Amino acid sequence: MSRYRISLLVAALLCVLEVARGQPALCWAILTALTILVGLGVAWPQLSFFGRFICRSQNSRRQVALTFDDGPDARSTPALLDLLRQEGVPAAFFCIGQRVSGERELTARICHEGHLLGNHTYHHSNFTNFFGPGRLRQELQTTQAVITAAAGTAPTYFRPPMGLSNPFVFYVARKLGLQVIGWSIRSLDTRITDPERVTRRVVARLLPGAIILLHDGKIPAERLVLTVKSLLVKLREHGYEVVRLDKLLA
Repeated sequence: MSRYRISLLVAALLCVLEVARGQPALCWAILTALTILVGLGVAWPQLSFFGRFICRSQNSRRQVALTFDDGPDARSTPALLDLLRQEGVPAAFFCIGQRVSGERELTARICHEGHLLGNHTYHHSNFTNFFGPGRLRQELQTTQAVITAAAGTAPTYFRPPMGLSNPFVFYVARKLGLQVIGWSIRSLDTRITDPERVTRRVVARLLPGAIILLHDGKIPAERLVLTVKSLLVKLREHGYEVVRLDKLLA
């Protein structure tokens, strides 16, 4: 049973008890607390409030995984792939299905160079978290299909846009055989434009088994390469090995 369902059950029982005690007004306080908790669960993947949100490996080895969202982007992803090949580093790419449809060869290259492809919905809509199970299933299924057509392999991991979640996310993902992936380190590379600041932020939060969130979509190629190059140097200085996400979670 998810923490969400447990919270609903506890809130309902408390409300019944307060009504029985003749203090129904306290139900408003209980419902307010529940609403706050649900809001935190929606926005904070690490809570795993609605289901199992994998945000970090539990192994104690000094290994981390690099994950890139919102691609493939013809303006930046090729330069990133060149760098990763030069450095011998694997990564996971959570791809937007609509972009995959327009960048089939680039998607195939990601896979053929040994990286992992993940599902990041088809449209990456800001309203994804308001989708019902039918619409959400369509988003994920369509993305599974276009990635499979482009790269010859179907993703087994799904990352919701912006990391937002609700009960439908885990229900639909489970039906499609997808594990829901979050992160333990958010680089904020879409907001912070200085590669060194991004690197410092990541390094300050390093722990064994970390899943690091970065972006290749809509990030200028030069900035992206400088950021990843700087980060790889620091990871090695701190004794961390970068492994592919599926290996990290194995």
